Amino acid sequence: MAIVTSLQFSPSSGALMCDEEYWYLRRRRAFFLDNIRNVIPEEVSEALGVYAGYGGWGHPGFHEEVIQHSKEAILSEWKNGKSSELSDLEYIAMIIRRVMESTRRRKVDDMLKYLYGFTVDEFNQGYFEENGEKIDIKQDAVVKAAKGIITYQTKNGLTDPIFKNKCVFTGYDPTWGFRGWHINAENTVCSLISGGFEAIGAGMYGAGVEFSRIMNRLTLDQRRGGFDRVWGVIGLIEATLNAWEHFHEVGGGLHLVLIDGKASNIKDRYQELSDHVMQLAREMITAVRGGMVSYEYVYPLMEKLIFMKQQPKKIEKSFIEGSNNPEDLKKLLRGYKFYPWPVNETAKTSVGRSSSKKEKK
Repeated sequence: MAIVTSLQFSPSSGALMCDEEYWYLRRRRAFFLDNIRNVIPEEVSEALGVYAGYGGWGHPGFHEEVIQHSKEAILSEWKNGKSSELSDLEYIAMIIRRVMESTRRRKVDDMLKYLYGFTVDEFNQGYFEENGEKIDIKQDAVVKAAKGIITYQTKNGLTDPIFKNKCVFTGYDPTWGFRGWHINAENTVCSLISGGFEAIGAGMYGAGVEFSRIMNRLTLDQRRGGFDRVWGVIGLIEATLNAWEHFHEVGGGLHLVLIDGKASNIKDRYQELSDHVMQLAREMITAVRGGMVSYEYVYPLMEKLIFMKQQPKKIEKSFIEGSNNPEDLKKLLRGYKFYPWPVNETAKTSVGRSSSKKEKK
């Protein structure tokens, strides 16, 4: 059911990434899932200097409701003079947690009302009223079934879309810099992401292996002070591809949200990239992993594509021409298999191992 990954590049910048694969009732595959959204209204971001993205995993309808109601709650608090509180992203994370909880409660109420005619509050008081008549809730089978739904002891295709939802909320505020939270609708927990990266959803363990490989090669100063943002994007794509290649229910186009709270241009503080740009970015990393081109050759192309906003067609031409065997590269990107696997002797085997470039703002 898709994967959402995040990685912090520096004390003021980082990114979120997701794919778009979705399985309807685990039977029909589709590529329409819109996982990552901006939950902070533009006027609030511009006034307070806070920028953040919401990456949800689970049922699309649940997250759509949470995103919409979170935006309304944030805007309402801002209009009510809560500017100082909203300048701290943790306060916004707790708003999202509360909205998740209320959304889950409403959906449980709707299910109980549909099945038995009462809500959670009416169940707790032991009776409900129908057409002016008081009806006691005392049938053992009904009480047991209702408790199973309310506490999520009953796990099935009806209750999973209500409870099995979580998100990564990450971004920048002027006081604390770049931070992120893991928010879980099942147990309404909001926990700070302390390791600099996060992965939720299908294939998260595959992505975690790649993130661990990257972080284990960074010194403490590099992890705290930040590392090159181009290598960060490359690592984020590789982590997602690790999940893509080895786990079920991950695929489709990639969607990238870049956040840089200290960018000089306000338009560069929150950016969303998808479609042709991310397709080409994924193909370049696929080629590196296949030994067709080197990290050194892809690095400047990735920088031009993601951060300098150059035309994808021109970059794609340079990318293809940079391979030792362009024809084999084209076959690889079309899904052909190779045995033995083509090897480019100049290709590196780890992100950032030989890079000495500094992050460019």
